[in-house]
Amino acid sequence: MGFTLKSSYALRALYKMAKSTREGKEKLSLVEIVQGNEIPRDFLEKIFGELRQAGIIKAVRGRYGGYCLARPANEILLRDVILKLDRPMNSYACLQQNGKCLEDPDCTVKYVWFRLYNAMMRELGSMTLEDLLIYGDKISEIPPESYKIPENPR
Repeated sequence: MGFTLKSSYALRALYKMAKSTREGKEKLSLVEIVQGNEIPRDFLEKIFGELRQAGIIKAVRGRYGGYCLARPANEILLRDVILKLDRPMNSYACLQQNGKCLEDPDCTVKYVWFRLYNAMMRELGSMTLEDLLIYGDKISEIPPESYKIPENPR
């Protein structure tokens, strides 16, 4: 269960673009976006192709071109970004086969995976790029241990 580097890179790049837009610079070059983000440029270029197709970003050609958000940050749902690039939990066969477990027709574990998947999509559907900006503004006030995944959750 989880997300790939593709989604992680996309969200980091989109965050940088949203922050730049908020600061008055709407377009960023690919070089500016990868700078300080440790994102491979060629990989980000491929990711941006998919995000352009989805209407999340726009490419502006020419000497003063670059990439910009296609919509305001508060209209870009994180779920839309993730689903364009990844299929979280796609490794579970029952989620791929419309709930029909190929290994065990009476399997009840699919109930767990469906609930987790739906909860994850609901949460991602409630968060926008603007929420990432707000979180970014407050990150220095948040103790790192508050968002650390516990080894033995209780």
